[in-house]
Amino acid sequence: MKLGIRTSWALTVLGVGFYWCLLAAFAGEIPTNPLLYGVAIVVLSQIKQPFRPLGARPLDFVLPFILTGVLYDSQRYWGNTVRGIPHIAEPYMLEKGLFGVPSPNGTLTLNEWFGLHLHPVLDFIAGGAYLTFIGVFVLLAAYFTRRIHLGSDSKLTSSRRLWSGRAPAWSFLVVNVLGFATWFLYPAAPPWYVEAYGLDTILLDVPMNPARTLRFDALFGTSFFTGMYDAGSNPFGAIPSLHISYPVMSVVFAMRLKKVRAFTIVFSSLVGFAAVYLNHHYLIDVLLGVFYGLGAAAITIAGANWMADREGPVSS
Repeated sequence: MKLGIRTSWALTVLGVGFYWCLLAAFAGEIPTNPLLYGVAIVVLSQIKQPFRPLGARPLDFVLPFILTGVLYDSQRYWGNTVRGIPHIAEPYMLEKGLFGVPSPNGTLTLNEWFGLHLHPVLDFIAGGAYLTFIGVFVLLAAYFTRRIHLGSDSKLTSSRRLWSGRAPAWSFLVVNVLGFATWFLYPAAPPWYVEAYGLDTILLDVPMNPARTLRFDALFGTSFFTGMYDAGSNPFGAIPSLHISYPVMSVVFAMRLKKVRAFTIVFSSLVGFAAVYLNHHYLIDVLLGVFYGLGAAAITIAGANWMADREGPVSS
């Protein structure tokens, strides 16, 4: 049964208000980002017609990104309470055992090997991919959503078109929920932590570290990555690498729609390289991130198909 407009509005306002009350209770204030998240949800919930350039209602597209931001930001308040002891040496030794690089100084991880071969051109390529990976996914998700909603495939019922159009954006929330859960079930230190603190030191309150992304900032005299990682909330989220999960999901939707396939594959490869080169992830983290991206896309597509079949051929 569909809710009336007034009931829907009331529930939205109550939900946002409850979220703000929780923040006020735990943080003693309502930070700027959560305040903006709530306002955006309330405002966009009142736009009932599709936004023509997107082909969908704005909230249908934006909500999963907002919810992901809410989940990520909230980790700073409860993360240390539920997180176990971080794994520091185990991922490092596994990486070295599986993908170690022989050198005169012994076996190195790929991160350590790249550390001996840093170059401004590679700094630019890797930093550029890392700076834009979320934005590129959002733009691609908007493009895929538009193609599905406004496409001419007569085989898609109105319901199947509606729910399939929601899948690209909602896959973002799905992969983040899976990734965040893994971060707390198996908290893992990234390679920059090992470089800075060693294999035997456990610091639960260590701040996020921009690592080699600082080299990109130094190239242009900016502080993009410094500000980005100062706002980070979980330094022990190395496994899986969600950096690579997002572009991998875009590859899945590109293959299904037979559009921009080459671009998504190349960009995914660049992000995977950047994750290791910039000392934020081991190769094992990247490979697991690929698996999570594929799994999240499959779950979301299957869920969209199930919802469409359950709802029947109704209009959006």
